[in-house]
Amino acid sequence: MAEQTFLIVQADDYGACPAVTDGILTAFAAGVVTQASVMPPAIDAARALWLARRAALPLGVHLTLVSEWETLRWYPVTSAPSLRGADGALLPGVTELREAADPAELLTELRAQVADVRRAGVAPHHLDCHVGVADPAVLARLSAETGLASRDEVPPPGIRMRLDSLWHLSLQPAEHKLAALLAHVTALPPGVHMIVAHPAEDGDELRWLCAPTSRRWKWARDIRLSDSTALLDPAFRETCAANGITLTTWAALDQTAHRRTTEHNAATTGSGATATQDTDSPAGVRSNRTS
Repeated sequence: MAEQTFLIVQADDYGACPAVTDGILTAFAAGVVTQASVMPPAIDAARALWLARRAALPLGVHLTLVSEWETLRWYPVTSAPSLRGADGALLPGVTELREAADPAELLTELRAQVADVRRAGVAPHHLDCHVGVADPAVLARLSAETGLASRDEVPPPGIRMRLDSLWHLSLQPAEHKLAALLAHVTALPPGVHMIVAHPAEDGDELRWLCAPTSRRWKWARDIRLSDSTALLDPAFRETCAANGITLTTWAALDQTAHRRTTEHNAATTGSGATATQDTDSPAGVRSNRTS
């Protein structure tokens, strides 16, 4: 198979609030977001999961252990006393979380978040952590138990999502975001690449996530709306097409790699040869699963 360039466009924070949910769905319907990650403790998660099923939006689980907004609070889905602040919500940052969290409570909470997504009738395809990884060992155990690859660094026995590049649209200056996106896409070599974005539609709730004086203010509205504007500009899809880039999902690539590995191993085992890792999967993607 000739080398190809595959691009996953991932929208984080799905279900955070209606403006975020709806913005992600708009970008998915336009074909410029290919998958998202849902926040099970978030206020719009239940509606978001129902809408994802209807729209066939591929989802991962955006493991949420931090509630960083001053006025929008998220709560653990389990009792988890060590994961809660004074108001009963999740702690405000990863630093506080690492200092206070009981690993057993962390694992129980994360298992429950994955279970909540599955209980809603959605089969998640991957894991990633909101804000940051609280405990790599706990993440590794969850990944191994669920068979879901992690976008974040994870030690064995966890499964790492194998990407050739990971680029954050949201970190680009708003005034140059479209230009940065087009330049990044144009320069992509053959392989499997991911862009992470945080699109949203403009809504009142984006203005009351935090005070204008908060250090998080730009993340409440400006970054999200400029992400949407850049992705929805026709130049993005035109640039992908002109450069022969295939927009896809992690699930599609992982399933293809697994199928090809299984077929290759069956063929080599049947011929008496030693089974080896598949090298004919899309863009060199290697399956992390066992047959």
